[in-house]
Amino acid sequence: MQPTGITQVRQQVSSSSAEEVVAAAVQRARDAAGLGAFLSVAEHAESGTGPLAGVPLAVKDNLDTRDLPTTGGTPALRDSRPGRDQHAVARLRAAGAAVIGKTNLHELALGITSNNAAFGPVRNPHDTTRSAGGSSGGSAVAVATGVVPIALGTDTGGSLRVPAAHCGVVGWRPTTGRWGTGRIVPISRTRDTAGVLATSVADVALVDEIVTGQPAPAESGRPLRLGVPRTGFYDDLHPEVARCTERALERLAASGVELVEVEVAGGHALDAECGFPIVFFEVAQDLPAYLATLPGPERGLTLADVLAQVASPDVRAGLEAAASGAVTEDVYRQAMATRDRLRAAYAAALRPADAEPLDALVYPTVPLPPPPLGDDETTELNGRQVPVFLTTIRNTGPGSTAGMPAISLPAGTTGAGLPIGISLEGLPGSDTALLATARRVEAALGPVTSA
Repeated sequence: MQPTGITQVRQQVSSSSAEEVVAAAVQRARDAAGLGAFLSVAEHAESGTGPLAGVPLAVKDNLDTRDLPTTGGTPALRDSRPGRDQHAVARLRAAGAAVIGKTNLHELALGITSNNAAFGPVRNPHDTTRSAGGSSGGSAVAVATGVVPIALGTDTGGSLRVPAAHCGVVGWRPTTGRWGTGRIVPISRTRDTAGVLATSVADVALVDEIVTGQPAPAESGRPLRLGVPRTGFYDDLHPEVARCTERALERLAASGVELVEVEVAGGHALDAECGFPIVFFEVAQDLPAYLATLPGPERGLTLADVLAQVASPDVRAGLEAAASGAVTEDVYRQAMATRDRLRAAYAAALRPADAEPLDALVYPTVPLPPPPLGDDETTELNGRQVPVFLTTIRNTGPGSTAGMPAISLPAGTTGAGLPIGISLEGLPGSDTALLATARRVEAALGPVTSA
């Protein structure tokens, strides 16, 4: 199966019925079972009328849907049926999209490999022995294999952009809050957001417009100015990621993009200081609050009940840390103050007082190619073992903590054909301008090649 976009699906609908196109997508989802991308597939997915009529949509299984379970990829919620749609799901259904199934994820979205010990791993379609990335791994695979042209996911620390980079698709994280709040199995109200994976920036922009009602602005004719934050974001890269990224920068420069060396002063250190405390404090509040809104037997579940059934060791460790109460109210307030400093560091880099503003930052999405499936604690980078979680989210984490919009684009592949991505990141609220920038960058990069 090959990736397909919304335009191609519309062409299929023009020559067949929307019902036939959607039914074919449902069958493709079933046929792709070996990749572990789906946790449930609709018996009969209905398409509506509107700009997405006949367009099949996959939804990450931590976003509520009115007609399918929302398991969060964890045993305690295996049978949970919230009976309601998350905001983005509702808007896309209203535009005619048909939800064909719920996609697999890293358990409770608390990880970046999608090696789910409860429901099985998501496998990278380019090499099934490799990770698809996480936590929205199933959604990325559904798009990369052409099961659907668009799939919803969530992003707390890189969970849309990491699998986008590892699977060779486009991954969009909007500004926190832009795509609605609530009706998501939560981690952190400060950092969580729904978003989308697709095959092109044009499809992402269309979905964003449908979800938010805000159309992308017309592209300006002026040259783009992109900040290159080499300190921290370009350090200790896998050689093939480094070569691919530099080739992408050369293409951008050749197309007339002005590349400006910048620094997000203290960005990684500030994120290390506040990122996890925010998550640990908020998940201990937000997950029980979500459970209390559920109908049926799940309504009485507690955080301890969920934790008792968690199957993935890394997720268990994270939830135990959250449940311990080690992050007090005072620690949390300090972390939020540090987050303000992190946001200020990004603002200083993108809107310097002594120079023209930048359109976005540009950096490699992930410092290394997709790691082997099963490398859940450490993986090899440049001849040594490194922590797989912290290394993978090194570049995506700080902006997530700051609540910024970002998008990962395919930038090439390794010699073995494993995808590599580059990311563009802007300030909170700059979503439509960032999408316009991304379309120009996508065009300048052209067809991706191996490193």
